[in-house]
Amino acid sequence: MKRLFLGTGDLQQVVLRSVFFGSPLVVVAPVESPRQTYLQIEGPEYHLAFLYPHLVMLVKQSPYDFSGAHGTWIGVEGAEHTGKLSLFYRHGDSFEDRVQLLEHHFRCDIAFYRNIRLADVSFIDVICGGRRWLYNEVVSLPEELEENGSIEFPRLRLA
Repeated sequence: MKRLFLGTGDLQQVVLRSVFFGSPLVVVAPVESPRQTYLQIEGPEYHLAFLYPHLVMLVKQSPYDFSGAHGTWIGVEGAEHTGKLSLFYRHGDSFEDRVQLLEHHFRCDIAFYRNIRLADVSFIDVICGGRRWLYNEVVSLPEELEENGSIEFPRLRLA
C-alpha cells in the first residue's frame, strides 16, 4: 500500500525554506520515495500561480537524461485541488538523492532554465518519525550556478 505524503505536515520530510528571493514558498520532499519522486511546493496561492508556468516550462526545457545518471524532470501538477504544486523527477531512490534534489538540482535548474532568482541563503531541515535530524542547515547558492536568476516573485499588494 502506498503511503500518502503530507508535505510539511508529514512526519518524514526534507524541507527547503527560503528558496526564492522575496517568496515564502517552501519545497518539500518525502524521505523515502521510489525512483520517480516528487517535490511539493507550498505557500501563498499567488506565488504558486506565478511559479506554475515556470515549472511547466522547466519540464519542457530541461534535457531528458537517457542514461539516468543525472535525473530528469518529468511532470508538474497544479495547485487547483491540493493548494500545493507537485513537481515530478526521475532519479535515484536514496535519502542522499532526495537531499541533493532539493539542495542542488532543483535550485540550479530553476535558476538556469527559468531565470528565477534564488535567495542567497536557504535552509534545509530533515524530519524523520516526527524528530528533527537536521535543522536550519544553511545552504548557499550552488557553486555550479554561474549566475543567479533575475526574475523575482511579485510582491503582495495590500488594498
